[in-house]
Amino acid sequence: MENNRAKKMYDYHVWANQKVFEHLKQLPDRIYNKTVNSVFSSISDVMIHLYATDITWLETMKGSSYHDTVREVQRRKLEASGASLDELEAIYHSLSEEYYRFFVEQQDPERIIITEHPQYGRSEFVLADLIHHVVNHGTYHRGNVTAMLHQQGERGVPTDYVYFLFK
Repeated sequence: MENNRAKKMYDYHVWANQKVFEHLKQLPDRIYNKTVNSVFSSISDVMIHLYATDITWLETMKGSSYHDTVREVQRRKLEASGASLDELEAIYHSLSEEYYRFFVEQQDPERIIITEHPQYGRSEFVLADLIHHVVNHGTYHRGNVTAMLHQQGERGVPTDYVYFLFK
């Protein structure tokens, strides 16, 4: 799965998350954990949610059961919950390396992933579609971060896909 559009989209996701981390590290420390009246209570909560969801979908793509996925997400989310911004950035980097190792093992981005969910039942997804979902979900929540920065009198960082294409 080295040279395909789904992997390129994931490359964008990694790039955009890195841009957010770089930007957040330039701001006053209080901004990252400050409680705000928004969709999430703090920017750190958004970043941990995004991390946990990325784990959820990687485990789903690997074929892990729902219950094993929930356990893995809870374990790793607990480890990340008290992390500093620098520590969380390293954790994100490690997760992206897991994704890339998974991609190397994949021969067919159109492969069907079958999953069972207690509420939604049995579903079939195309692997590339799940990767696109991970990216879309990340884009949505990076927008939350930008809005929360504006609430605190700070600017966001541009992470639109076209900026990635220009790089």
